[in-house]
Amino acid sequence: MLTMLIAILFALPSGCSLGSSGIEMVPGWKAQSLVVWRQSRPDMLALSRDGKWLYVSGETKASMLSPSLMAIHLPSGRHQILLNGLHRADALKLAPDGSLWIGEEFDQGLIWRIAEPDTFPVEQVIDRSSLDSTFPALTSLPWAGRFSHEGIAFSKDKHYAYLADEHQGGGLYRLNLKTRKLKVLHPSDGWLTIRDPDNARREAASLHARKFNRLEDMEPLPDGTILMAETDTGKILALRDSPDTGAKPSISSYLQRPEIQHPDNLAWDTKRNWLWITDDDTPSRLWAWSGNQLLMVASHKQAAITGVLAHGEVIYVNLQQKGKGAELTLKLTETP
Repeated sequence: MLTMLIAILFALPSGCSLGSSGIEMVPGWKAQSLVVWRQSRPDMLALSRDGKWLYVSGETKASMLSPSLMAIHLPSGRHQILLNGLHRADALKLAPDGSLWIGEEFDQGLIWRIAEPDTFPVEQVIDRSSLDSTFPALTSLPWAGRFSHEGIAFSKDKHYAYLADEHQGGGLYRLNLKTRKLKVLHPSDGWLTIRDPDNARREAASLHARKFNRLEDMEPLPDGTILMAETDTGKILALRDSPDTGAKPSISSYLQRPEIQHPDNLAWDTKRNWLWITDDDTPSRLWAWSGNQLLMVASHKQAAITGVLAHGEVIYVNLQQKGKGAELTLKLTETP
């Protein structure tokens, strides 16, 4: 396995495979289409606890006819639209209590929570103007702050959620899941309390919170470290935080390679001990980092490769078209 981890820079080798989806795979990997979506802008992915349902966020504009959350039943291949109406649904993570969190990526974005996603009925609707939902298991979480939500990660002890404001100069926030208290990271003073989550970005500025250059996805490592993709710098940062000890949090550089232009979505692969990274450049690329070597597994010239998720032998990704063309959810596997 590790013998194939050679560093590949900006182009796929001449022996790459090109599927009908237009994705180019390096030798040793193949892509299979699971679902073709229509005007859904598939972005992030999350997997149910039993591994049967793959959830897909839809980064569409707010409309009662625009998909915001889709689901694929992996054993049967059946797929369905669960929710319409959010504005630019992006962030998507399963919380420690089994609920599904969906974040909206715009300046007034909210976190939405589905209590029991596996039993959520199809074709539900959010009225974004009134924030009303057609199903009671779906509610907004105003205490998680109004800002551009893309990155979400949960602490290893399951007590906190970390939230990133995907904004030039945006902050990093920590939410206490029990007390619902929101805090923002300061460069030297640690976590400072946000008293008005509806104006979290403005209050963070007044507190002189640490600024980041567009934080995208966040992904926890097995030891509890939270990785964060800072796309405008091409960096992947590592947050180490021990809230219950009183120690101040620290942020360091985890990975910065010139080959990776705009890191976007992250996924930790427990089987291979790799970090998967989508690169929102042109062409868009899918990278795997072993800890000392970098492999480019896939590339696409027209679509953005988004929402990477690793589950056992399988890697799931979406193709989000930048212009015309099919939008897909794909299953990537290694070939013998």
